[in-house]
Amino acid sequence: MPCNQLNKGLGRFGIKYLAVLLAMFVSVSGAKPKLGSKEILLDNDKVQIVRLSYPVGTESGMHKLDYANRAVYFVKGGKLELVYADPQKASMVLVVEDGAASLQLAVEHNVKNIGDTEIVIIETEIK
Repeated sequence: MPCNQLNKGLGRFGIKYLAVLLAMFVSVSGAKPKLGSKEILLDNDKVQIVRLSYPVGTESGMHKLDYANRAVYFVKGGKLELVYADPQKASMVLVVEDGAASLQLAVEHNVKNIGDTEIVIIETEIK
C-alpha cells in the first residue's frame, strides 16, 4: 500500500496514534525486569545470611549461588516461578506457605513472584 493511501486510511491522527503505539511496544519489549531487594544480615568467613524481598511482579534475576547449597526459610510465602538457566530443565511454579524451609542446590536460576502477595525469604549459605 503506498504511503499516501496508508495516510488517508489512518487519517491525520491515525499515524500519530500508530507511532505512539509502536513506541510503547518498543519500550515495553526492551524493559528490564523489576528486581526484588537483597539485604545482607551477616557475612563472614563461615556463613552468609541474607533477607530477600520480592514484591508482587519482581524477580531475582538469573544468578547462581556462590557455594554448593543454601538453606532457605520463607518468612512470607507465596506463588513463585523458579526458572532455570538450563533450557533442558523445565521451570516450576510453586506455592510456598509461610514458615516453609528447604535446601537449594547451586544451579543457575531466577525466582519470579507471580502471586499477589510479597514474598520474604531468609537464606543461609555455609561457606
